[in-house]
Amino acid sequence: MSDNWPSLRWRLKNCRADGKPLLPKKMDDRLTVVLDLDETLLHTYLASDAKPSQFDYSFTIPPQLYDFDTDYVVHGSLRPGVSRFLEWAASMFELVVWTAGTKVYAEAIVNNLDPEKRLISHVLSQERCIELHVAGVSCYVKDLELLGRDLRRTVIIDNSPHAATFNLSNLIPIESFFGCEEDQWLDRLRQFLEQCLEAQQAAGEKDIRLVLHRQLDLKRRLRHKVAQWVEEEEIMEI
Repeated sequence: MSDNWPSLRWRLKNCRADGKPLLPKKMDDRLTVVLDLDETLLHTYLASDAKPSQFDYSFTIPPQLYDFDTDYVVHGSLRPGVSRFLEWAASMFELVVWTAGTKVYAEAIVNNLDPEKRLISHVLSQERCIELHVAGVSCYVKDLELLGRDLRRTVIIDNSPHAATFNLSNLIPIESFFGCEEDQWLDRLRQFLEQCLEAQQAAGEKDIRLVLHRQLDLKRRLRHKVAQWVEEEEIMEI
C-alpha cells in the first residue's frame, strides 16, 4: 500500500476543475488553524439518540436535503469552553472550519458558533473533501494542500485522524466529544497551542510541523496503533 500511496494521492489531488486554491489569498503570516466541527467543537444529536435536558443549539433541516418525509429538527451541545476558545484562537490565528458535513449543516452550525461572523474566516464542507471508500465505508479526507496555504504554517485539529490522512504532520488530534459537561479538552488544546508557539519562537523554527513532531510524535503513535490492530486481527483468525 505504501508504494502506491503517492500515486493514489496524485490522482486525487485535483479536487477543483479550475485548479484554484479553496481559499482566497491570505494577507498576513498568522498560523492557519483548520477546525473540525462534529465531536471536535460540538456534538449533534439524532432523533434516536439519548439527549440532555437542555441544548445549546437547534435548527431545522429541510426534508429534501436528506430525503426525509418532513422537516428534521437537529439539537446539539457545544463543547465546554468553545466560545472562549474561539475568541482566543481568532485573536491569534486564521480560523478555518472544515467539516465532513454538508454545506447547509456547516453554515447552520457556524451561525450558532459565530453569529457575528467575526471569528471564523472560512467555512468548508463535505463538498471540498475527498471521499474514499475503505472496506465498504465512506471516509472523507481533508487535503490541506488544496487550501492554498503554506503547510509550514498550517495545522488541522480533528478527532478523526483519517481526516488528515494526506497531512498527518499537520494534525493535532483531539479526543471525541459526545456531550460530557466536564470535558476540558479545549482548555488543554489552548495550552498546547501556546506551548507550540513558545517552542517555535524559542527555536526560531519556521515549520510548525517540526514542532508538532517533537511535541506529539504522531506518526510513530499511529504506526504503533495500526500494528496493534493488525496483531488483533491475526489473533482472531487463528
